[in-house]
Amino acid sequence: MTSLLDMYAAAGQLADARKVFDEMPGRTAAAAWNCMLSAYVRCREVDAALRFFGEMPGRDAVAWTTVIAGCASAGRAAEAVDLFWSMRKARVKDDSVTMVALLTACAELGDLRLGRWIHARVDQEGHLQRTVSLDNALIHMYVKCGAVEDAHRMFLEMPRRSTISWTTMISGLAVHGRAEEALELFNRMEERPDGTTLLAVLSACSHSRKVDDGRQYFESMERVYGIAPEIQHYGCMVDMLCRSRRLHEALELAETMPLQSNEAVWGALLSGCKREDNLELAAKVIDRLTELQPDRAAGHLVLLSNMYAGVGRWEQARIARERVAALHAGKPAGGSWVNQNETSMLIA
Repeated sequence: MTSLLDMYAAAGQLADARKVFDEMPGRTAAAAWNCMLSAYVRCREVDAALRFFGEMPGRDAVAWTTVIAGCASAGRAAEAVDLFWSMRKARVKDDSVTMVALLTACAELGDLRLGRWIHARVDQEGHLQRTVSLDNALIHMYVKCGAVEDAHRMFLEMPRRSTISWTTMISGLAVHGRAEEALELFNRMEERPDGTTLLAVLSACSHSRKVDDGRQYFESMERVYGIAPEIQHYGCMVDMLCRSRRLHEALELAETMPLQSNEAVWGALLSGCKREDNLELAAKVIDRLTELQPDRAAGHLVLLSNMYAGVGRWEQARIARERVAALHAGKPAGGSWVNQNETSMLIA
């Protein structure tokens, strides 16, 4: 029955999983309670998981770790940390899996002090087994907290590394303005890269304006690594071209890419148009964005109007504002097409 419960949870059928749990004759077993708790977390029902956790007759390390990880992965990092301290007070022994979950929360909070405490504790306490996952979590924490040197030192000291290890370090260097080092590290990568690795590499090329290198990496994805580019890779290429003032090349890529372009791709192109004051191209991009996001059409048009007004092109600004007014006229009563910030821009 526990296996049946787990099957329903894996399929996202939480109501069926709970029905099996309620009908189980041996619900006193910790495995049954932990399985149901895991089902709530897996289905991202964190509040329900916390309520269920509070009802559990015996909460072992697995149960505590499950709710800590559930809160951490759901963006409720502060709750995850509070749960860990409660776990300590309850004198329940944690393990390496608990530390990985706690480090995830620590990274989201940017709490370097707590992160260093966890690292020191991992080094000092023998029961916390050093695993690749734990070391990866430490690197991720240091990167998110801005301590890139600590992350790099941790990376170099790892006895074993996975693709995630390399990707986290490459991405961390790129994000913190050390694109050259990120690309050098990629060229020394010992594991086979995946799509996330290549996205970090393209991001490094984008921030360092290495368009030609970026093109080579992008074109090698399928040919060399057997990785089909996804929408994020195309978006990164569009952003890279825009940063290098190649707006028309970026537009051509957005229009000819084999995947359906989305608002992130066109948004990157719009940002490039704003930086370069290319109003003609911006108007085309905003028309495309209004097709993709009709509920945000007014906001895009207000932005276009303000761009025209900023360079004294009052007639075009007036036309764009009239399009906003027409949207309002066609909107049923009881709603608004623009949010507060957009309204303020319109009034200004």
